[in-house]
Amino acid sequence: MLKVMIVGCGGIAPAHIEGYLKFGELATITHLVDPNLERAHTLIAKYNLQNAIAQADYAEALPLVDAVSICTPPALHCGAVVDSLRNGCHVLVEKPMAPSLAECDQMIQAAQKHDRLLSVVVQSRFISDIRNVVEMVKSGAYGKNLYTRVHSSWYRGESYYDLAWRGRWEVEGGGSTQNQSIHHIDLLLWTKGMPTSIRSFMTNLNHHNSQEEDFSSSILRYEDGSIAELTSSLIDHSSPQSLTFQMEKAGIGIPFQAFASKARPNGFPIANEEMVAQVTADFQARPKLTSEKHEGQIRNFLLAINGEQPLLATAIDGRNCIELITGVYQSAIENKDVTFPITQGSDYYTSKWRVNAPHFFEKSRDIEAFEDTTITNNS
Repeated sequence: MLKVMIVGCGGIAPAHIEGYLKFGELATITHLVDPNLERAHTLIAKYNLQNAIAQADYAEALPLVDAVSICTPPALHCGAVVDSLRNGCHVLVEKPMAPSLAECDQMIQAAQKHDRLLSVVVQSRFISDIRNVVEMVKSGAYGKNLYTRVHSSWYRGESYYDLAWRGRWEVEGGGSTQNQSIHHIDLLLWTKGMPTSIRSFMTNLNHHNSQEEDFSSSILRYEDGSIAELTSSLIDHSSPQSLTFQMEKAGIGIPFQAFASKARPNGFPIANEEMVAQVTADFQARPKLTSEKHEGQIRNFLLAINGEQPLLATAIDGRNCIELITGVYQSAIENKDVTFPITQGSDYYTSKWRVNAPHFFEKSRDIEAFEDTTITNNS
C-alpha cells in the first residue's frame, strides 16, 4: 500500500484527503504538513486519520512516503516538488504548476532524472460530460473546429484577496487568468493544443486589494486557421461558465448543448434538427467515469504509480497551461501579439517580468488564513 503525504492544509487539502480515503485499498495518508500545525491537526481529527502525523516541515518525512500531494501556494510548488522527486516520491501538485516556465521545466527534468511520476491537478478532465464532449470534438465526426469560445466566469468578493499571499504578482503569480481560468484553459489545450499566437488585454475592475488582474480577454490563432476566444473574469454574479466549439456540421457546448443549422438557398439559416439529434445521441451513448473530479484524478495517479493505467494528466499538460497563461500576460503587458513557444531567452520564461508587472491596485490588508476555508463555486 502506498504511503501518502499531503503538504499544505488549506482550502484544497480536503479534496485530496477525501480522494485518497476513497481508495484506501491503494493508499494510506501518513503525514499532513503545514507550518500552522493546528490546521494539520484539525484535518487529522476531522477525517479520523489515525495513522497520520502532523508536521511543520515535509523534509523529514520524504524518505518515509511513496507519494506526495502538494497543496501549497504556487510560489512554493517547485521546491517541494523537486525535493519530493529527488527523494524517490511520485508527486501530484495542485494547479497552477508553477509561476514560471523555468520552474515547470526544473520540475519536469527532476521527474525524468529520478524516474518518478509528476501529475498536475486538472480535475475537470475527470468529469464524464466534459471528457465526452472533448472526445466528440477531437473525433472530427462533425468537421473541423472553426471557432472556440471559452467563457471562464467566476465571482470572488473583495475579501478573497485579504490572504497575504494572494493578489501579489511575485507570490501568487497572477490573478483570474492563472488561478481560476486555468481549469478552462486546460480543457481548451486538451481539445485544441497550443495556438501559434495570442493577443490579450487585462485589467482589474473590482478587486482593490490586488495588484493583479480580475479580467482578461484574448484571441488565439491556430496553425490550421481556426481561432479561439478566451475570457476570464472574477466579477460575474451569475453568468455561466462555458466552452462552445463551433464546427463545420454542428456546435457542441460544455455544459452539454448541441446546436446545428443548415442554410436555405439564400444563405440564411434554418434549424438542423436531425444533426442536433445525432449529436445528442452520440453524447448520451458515451460511457461515464467511475470516479470524477479530484477523486478520479487521484485514482488514476495511484493506478499509474502501480503501473495499471497510463497517467492521464501529465506535467507537460501543466506546463502548457503556464505557457499559454504567460502568453496572455506578455501580450497584455506589451500590447502586442505573442507567438509560441516562449523561449528561454525571454524574460517571460522566468518570473523576472513580474517585478515590473503593472499594479492595478496595492495590497492594503493581509491575513494569514481564513477561519472559513469552504470552497464554493458560482458556476
